[in-house]
Amino acid sequence: MTSFPCAAHLLSLSLLALSHFFGTASCASAAQWRSRSIYQVLTDRFVHDDGSDNSTSVPCAVEQGLYCGGQWSGIKSRLDYIQGMGFDAVWISPITAQLPQRTGDGEAYTGYWQQDLYALNSKFGTAEELKDLIGEMHSRGMYIMLDLVVNHFGYAGPGWDVDYSVLNPFNDRKYYHDYCTVDDPGNATNTEVCWLGDWKVSLADLRTEDADVQAMFGDWIEQMVANYSIDGLRIDTSINVEPSFFPGFMDSAGVFAVGEVMQGDDSLACKWADAIGSILNYPIYYTLTRAFKSTEGSIGDLVATIKSAKANCQDTTVLGSFSENHDVPRFANYTDDMALAKNIIAYTFLADGIPIIYQGQEQHMNGGISPYMNRAPLWQTGYDTTAPLYQHIATLNTFRQHVIKQSANYTTFVNEVIYQDLHSLGMRKGPTGEHVITVLNNNGVTAAYFLLEMTGHGFKPGTHLTEIQTCASITINETGFLNVPMQAGTPKILYPTDLLHNSTLCNSTTNASNPPSSSTTLTETKSTTVNGRPTVVVSTAIVVPIPATTTAGGEPQSTAGSAEPQHSHLALGVAPALHEPNLPMLVSAAMAATVASAGFLAGTTWLGQGGA
Repeated sequence: MTSFPCAAHLLSLSLLALSHFFGTASCASAAQWRSRSIYQVLTDRFVHDDGSDNSTSVPCAVEQGLYCGGQWSGIKSRLDYIQGMGFDAVWISPITAQLPQRTGDGEAYTGYWQQDLYALNSKFGTAEELKDLIGEMHSRGMYIMLDLVVNHFGYAGPGWDVDYSVLNPFNDRKYYHDYCTVDDPGNATNTEVCWLGDWKVSLADLRTEDADVQAMFGDWIEQMVANYSIDGLRIDTSINVEPSFFPGFMDSAGVFAVGEVMQGDDSLACKWADAIGSILNYPIYYTLTRAFKSTEGSIGDLVATIKSAKANCQDTTVLGSFSENHDVPRFANYTDDMALAKNIIAYTFLADGIPIIYQGQEQHMNGGISPYMNRAPLWQTGYDTTAPLYQHIATLNTFRQHVIKQSANYTTFVNEVIYQDLHSLGMRKGPTGEHVITVLNNNGVTAAYFLLEMTGHGFKPGTHLTEIQTCASITINETGFLNVPMQAGTPKILYPTDLLHNSTLCNSTTNASNPPSSSTTLTETKSTTVNGRPTVVVSTAIVVPIPATTTAGGEPQSTAGSAEPQHSHLALGVAPALHEPNLPMLVSAAMAATVASAGFLAGTTWLGQGGA
């Protein structure tokens, strides 16, 4: 893992550079970034102008790929919106000066077509406005993550006819590879030395293997971090740069960085994680998205990738955990099922890694990558702080920060899969007795109620847990089973009740009704339609598990003579457990598959019985 010699880095700066400091570079380490959560801002599309125009209808030529007017001062004006979700770090677009032309591929609004490392993109504002933004963030205890490019420079024209003199500081052909196109992703040489882009905008590929190029980049990033008090970096197109470039670059930067490596094979992707310190976790992203974008997704593939990432990456706890960004389709582009959206976001926050949410994900924005509707401006949503996913993310952030305060080494504990079936996934993370149990499923919002029985959770019988979203009280039963009530496809997040004290979570309801230790109280809200009009219904269920008996083999079974119908797993959308060594998996028969959905929609209380 790359180290960051912060003190030595700062001492090496000249007095001249120090005189231009806006503040002190924090040199935030991987350990510090682990406890953060990141909100990704596409600068041009976050807040129009400086934020003084509150109109939500300002037009944006999204399909044409043109600048739409977002600025650094606008980001500053909406930091309350970001902090309202609990984020304490913001990733912004590259700030360097871009190619100025309007091209057949649009304009350089994303910031990845740079032409001058030593000038700022005037479309985003002035140096003082950038420093004001960063200063305001630091005053709020927030980190700034700067996006940047080391692979290429942009040119408005074909790769065989580039005027290198307009590029700074790499203003000569000698700094670039000979023109060829990246057309063989499986070939490392082709990927690293050939050019991205097209004949309308060519991306001149730098010879990052050369000592002079490395030295020039090192000088630049050292000054950039110092002059603007940068806390961390996101490095674009890292997979197109040989891994050996990054250790020296990171030593010059002196801060934590996460690289973009769009590669599903973790045995390859993690070579860059080792060189840079971290990468965006694309191997998990691909299987995670496939698992939750429909009720037919494969939980098994996701679990296999979780295991392989742990085997092939030095440290999965420092990778960037995400399910949306500006380069991939919005999750809502696959499905508008809000329960599936909540599950994939819950994984982002509660599995290994640093959680990253892309602007607009909290508003359930839709859009594919062609023609880049996934980059539509956020201001058109009105910054709705009551949106379901905004509130969901705020709860997850609040909970994660509380757990980190309770257990300082929570973030370094590697996430463990303790349960899986065809539609459900149980995970455990954190020190024993202080750990979090997360139960996800891809059954979708129309799923019927069922009870999921789980072992391997690590809690003693009689331990009281709280489900942090519904504030339901759940007790490990006398036979050691954790019975998790699942309803409407929502994720469940369980944590020891006595460790929630001094948090803002469930304080008013955790002990309000004092339910019996053998019962579970579950309250859910669900959007539905009555007489053609949308409404939100609150339904409550008091679930009393049937005392378990055991067979000779130790398997739990329901009490003989129970009147509870034993429905099949598949009738519930829950498959039989997939057994693997050291992975205890059990699932009860359906407890309430025959409960009339009208009963819940009417907000009635139902008393049911279940398995062990």
